[in-house]
Amino acid sequence: MNTTFSTDDIRGRAGDTLSTEHVWNVGKAFAEWLPDDGAVVIARTSIDDSEIASALTEGVLLQGRDVINAGVDEPQSTINYMNEKHAAGAVVVSHNDADDLVVITLFDMSGNSITDKNGLNDIAQLMESGNLLPAAKKGTVSSKSD
Repeated sequence: MNTTFSTDDIRGRAGDTLSTEHVWNVGKAFAEWLPDDGAVVIARTSIDDSEIASALTEGVLLQGRDVINAGVDEPQSTINYMNEKHAAGAVVVSHNDADDLVVITLFDMSGNSITDKNGLNDIAQLMESGNLLPAAKKGTVSSKSD
């Protein structure tokens, strides 16, 4: 499994272990893994993580899923919003200042964090397979304020 996948999330240094292409592929694999149709809510806890959130968004869109851009938001608020919108899942991009790492946390439609015990390994395997063909129609982006 790729070293950026931990037991609870995906983490690494932006532009290094978390290159734009790598994060884009994480978004594609997550969108493919989600069992139900529906949008994916993507939020970040810092304005500094917008490049990572953009790459994730592009990956999700290429798999035909719509994205709701929640902007800068806290994880629990993002989960509440995901539940309100009946979204298929959510992603929160945050920054671990102590280790200078970007942390990508994935959530299922119930608001549970996706870990190695409930899907993170499957997402990593999907990503590493390289067999993720883009959907016939790209998804669209809306914002939380729409």
